[in-house]
Amino acid sequence: MKINNGLKIAVVYGSVFLGAGFASGRELIQYFVGFGRVGMWGLIVSGLLFALVGWSVLTICRREGISSYSELMKHLLGERLGPIMEGCVAGFLFCLFAAMLAGAGATAYQAFYLPFSLGAIIVALIVFAVLCFGLEGIIKINLFLAPLMLLGGIFIGIYSFLAYTTPVFASFGGRFGLAWLLSAIVYGSYNLVTGVPVLTATSKLAVTKRDVMVGGLLGGGVITLLGLAMSLPLFLYYADIITLEIPFLHIAYGYGHIFSVLYLAVLISALLTTAACNAFAVLQWLESRGYKNKVKAGAVLCIMAFCAAHIGFSNIVIFIYPLFGFLGLFKIVVILYSAAKK
Repeated sequence: MKINNGLKIAVVYGSVFLGAGFASGRELIQYFVGFGRVGMWGLIVSGLLFALVGWSVLTICRREGISSYSELMKHLLGERLGPIMEGCVAGFLFCLFAAMLAGAGATAYQAFYLPFSLGAIIVALIVFAVLCFGLEGIIKINLFLAPLMLLGGIFIGIYSFLAYTTPVFASFGGRFGLAWLLSAIVYGSYNLVTGVPVLTATSKLAVTKRDVMVGGLLGGGVITLLGLAMSLPLFLYYADIITLEIPFLHIAYGYGHIFSVLYLAVLISALLTTAACNAFAVLQWLESRGYKNKVKAGAVLCIMAFCAAHIGFSNIVIFIYPLFGFLGLFKIVVILYSAAKK
């Protein structure tokens, strides 16, 4: 069965955000759940941002005949500032790749009592194999694993919420003020630092305006729905999971072996797809800088990310992610302005 190009774009785009931080619950606690009920509105704000920016990027790429992130940055920021932004984004993409390997290590340790390094190196080897197949490999791994991530994640979130007897916000006030809104914007911003390069790489599939609309809006909409579903149980178990590396794994264990296996399948799928997407985007940047040997560049990239993963998963989520949020915010403003002015 032939899959619509817009749907292919949406699957790859949405999968970028379904990394270890999201599927583990660590990011959702950090940026939304900690604010109480208004954190749910924050998730919706982030989702709208994903959808709007996705649509805008694809519109610009189709309109201007752009097929690479390097071309997009030069078009938006000029010949001087564009390459600087590219370099900053490539650095963050590398950090996210390392974070996915760290998430794999944390999962191996917390779920299977295996060494941290073993989990990280297994995912690094799988990503290296995917990179050898280029864009086609990225699309195939996402099309294969995305349905499991999306449907499994929604089921896990809703089931664990309904199975709990206490009202979700009964004793959870959260923080006040507009901090939740800033947190939502920062979350959307740093995720779009990675989303835009991957989206640009798939823009050649956007042949029609329908492809543009489906790719951008559906990708943002699906991640919003999944985020809302998975946040509900995190509110319920907040006091027990706040300090854990993989919060959702603790929740899954409470519902039996089958439920735990399903959750681990979702988490591992999210780790693999996001790690592959981020590594692919960095490899694209390296190729634009003259590193044409894909196999050698991919191998060096995976080895460096494996070493960097030992910084720790939570440390990367808490300290490194927000630093790039403001960089992403600047890029979002430029993208929306460029898409709207014509």
